[in-house]
Amino acid sequence: MEFNLKNSLKFILFLGLGLGLLGWAFKNMDLRQMFDEIKNANYLWIFIAMCCGILAHASRALRWNLLLNPLGYKANNWNAFYAVMIGYFSNNLVPRLGEVTRCAALAKTENIPVEKLFGTVFIERIIDLIITLIVTVFIFISQYELLNNFLHSSIYPMMGTDTENNGYLPFILLGLVLIGGLVIYLLRHKIKTLPLYKKACAIAQGFMDGIKSIFKLEKPYLFLFHSFFIWSMYFAMAYFIFFAYEPTAHLGFKAGLIVLFLGTIAIILPVPGGIGVYHNLVGLGMVLFGVSEKEGITYATISHATQLIMIFVIGLISMVLISRKLRNRSRTIDVL
Repeated sequence: MEFNLKNSLKFILFLGLGLGLLGWAFKNMDLRQMFDEIKNANYLWIFIAMCCGILAHASRALRWNLLLNPLGYKANNWNAFYAVMIGYFSNNLVPRLGEVTRCAALAKTENIPVEKLFGTVFIERIIDLIITLIVTVFIFISQYELLNNFLHSSIYPMMGTDTENNGYLPFILLGLVLIGGLVIYLLRHKIKTLPLYKKACAIAQGFMDGIKSIFKLEKPYLFLFHSFFIWSMYFAMAYFIFFAYEPTAHLGFKAGLIVLFLGTIAIILPVPGGIGVYHNLVGLGMVLFGVSEKEGITYATISHATQLIMIFVIGLISMVLISRKLRNRSRTIDVL
């Protein structure tokens, strides 16, 4: 990632957007009362949620090693975990920087060519995107009524859309899809010459290569297990934090799925750490389950802070441990 003026401006823009959304979320909050509620939270459940997050990242490190094996490399599992945590630490400061720092950290500790590591991370990201789409479709189908209520009760009013007329929205969208499909068919030969079409084909091919690469692994089912386990732990983080805060302690499986869905949207967006976006989306989503918007935002604040604290603490520790390993190796080489 190049630190040029364009990237710097994009970072400032999205950070400013995130802070603005955070201010919007907190505008009607009594901050003193909110902090009192956070201080009185059950920290045992927060600790358990943090442990789930750590397990998810440890599983990601083990899964990464499975991608390295066919290339003839075997990284130390601890070093892979440290690199993953450094990557997450960096991503919460500057979006998309994590992939670079993660690969650089493991390249230094394991002497693996960094371009090989970038290739495995690219495949991993494609597979993660596929899994994200599958999980999103599952949540959308299983919780369609709740998500539809969320759109009508929270999102449409914020956009100034008349909810009474939104019954026609599915038919309008279907009509647009059909018209768009007809236009694409009629102009298909012209479209194939466009650079955007070639880029889309390359992305689609990348998806297929990513899926095929799983079954070329020595242990494809172990890779799939880690992928399932990672998402299970993401869900567990959201779910266990319900019990840390009294107004959400009664919520169950469905609410956990909605938080997972909305939280994933917030994290995917290019706002550092999902700040502001996470608070607004998750806070509004809690309203569907009888939780007030203020209580929902307090829950979102606890949940978001839990993730950030875990990532920053473990990320900093990982940096220290990797730096110590590199210094010890350098001393050993100097002695020899």
